[in-house]
Amino acid sequence: MFKLYFSLWLVATLVSINAEQNELTVAEICKQVAPSTTILHPNTCDKWVRCPSTFNSEDYEEGSCVYGLRFNKDTGRCESMDDVSCPYESVAVSNRCASMKNGTFLADPNNCSGYIFCNNAREMHSTCPMDLVYHPEKMACVYSNEYSCSMETEVVDVSPICKAVPKNIIFADTMDCTKYYQCDEKEQLNSLTCAEDEAFNYTTFQCVARNKAVCHPLAPQLEPEIDVCTQGNKTIVGYIADKESCSGYYICAEQDTGKPDRHPMYFKCQTGYFFDSNTWSCRDRVNVKCTLDRCEGWSSKYVNVPGDCSAYSRCKNGVTVNTGKCGTGFFFDERSQICSQQPITYAACMP
Repeated sequence: MFKLYFSLWLVATLVSINAEQNELTVAEICKQVAPSTTILHPNTCDKWVRCPSTFNSEDYEEGSCVYGLRFNKDTGRCESMDDVSCPYESVAVSNRCASMKNGTFLADPNNCSGYIFCNNAREMHSTCPMDLVYHPEKMACVYSNEYSCSMETEVVDVSPICKAVPKNIIFADTMDCTKYYQCDEKEQLNSLTCAEDEAFNYTTFQCVARNKAVCHPLAPQLEPEIDVCTQGNKTIVGYIADKESCSGYYICAEQDTGKPDRHPMYFKCQTGYFFDSNTWSCRDRVNVKCTLDRCEGWSSKYVNVPGDCSAYSRCKNGVTVNTGKCGTGFFFDERSQICSQQPITYAACMP
C-alpha cells in the first residue's frame, strides 16, 4: 500500500507542476490575439481583461462580474452562473482538500479516470494510466470491469489559451507568418496554414497575398519572393537572365505543384563575362547582346553601346557617366579601347 500511495503522490505532484507551467499569463495571451480583445482572466470565472489596443502597449483594462454572475468569454458579458460554463471550474471551486487530512486521495468529480491527492490542504490533480479508472474505495486505479463509473472517461485536451479567449477566435502564429490558430467549440487549439502564395495578415487576421501580408511582430518576417519564373501565364523552368544586370541569372526549379519557383537561386558570371540566354552560358561580354547598363563590372573603362557600334559609354564605378561617338567612318572597339576604322560587329553593339 505504501508503494501505491507513493506512486500516486509522485504522479500527482508531476502533473500538478506541469499543469501550472502550461498556464499562460494575461500578457502572453494578449501578445497573440487581436488588439482590444476581451478575455477571461486565467484561473477565474468572474474576471475579465481587455487586451491593449496596440502591440507592446500596457493599457490593460480589468474588471469583475458582480456577485452571482460569471464572465462569458464568447459574448463578452457577465451572465447568470447557470448560463455560463467556466473552463476554469476545477480551479475556481472551493478547495476540496481544505479540511482533509494530508495524504488523502479523492475521486475527481469531473473525470472517471482522475483523482485528487491532498498535499498540505492543496489539491493535486492526476489521471490513471490509459484504460484504467479510479476506484474511490480502494484508492487505486483499476480496470473498468472492476468499478462502474457513470461519467465519460474521455478527457478533452483543452488548450490553455483557448480557455481564456472566445470560441472560434483566430490569431497569428508567432513562429510562422504563413500559419494561424483557431480555438474550436471544444476549446482545442487548431493550427491552420494559409494557401500557397499567401500569408496571415496580423492587422486584418486574414490570409492575403504574401507581398501584402503584415506579419505578427514576434514572427520571423517572410523571405522576399522573386517573380521572375513566369512569362505571362507560362511557368518557366531553367535559366533566365536577371532583368537588372547583364551578368546575373536565376535558376528556376520545377515545382511539384506545377507553380512557378518563388525562391529561385541567383548567380552572376565572372568579371568580363555576361549571361547569354540563348546558350545558357557565361560568354565574353562583347559577344552578348544586353540592353542594360554595360558598364557593369568596369570602374574606369569605355564600353560599346547597344544598337550603335560607333558609339561608346564612359564608365565609373560600374555605371555609365556619359556617352560619346567616334568620328565618321570609325567604330569603337571595346577590346582595344580605341576608335578604329576596322568595322566592329560585336553582338554587344549590333542592332
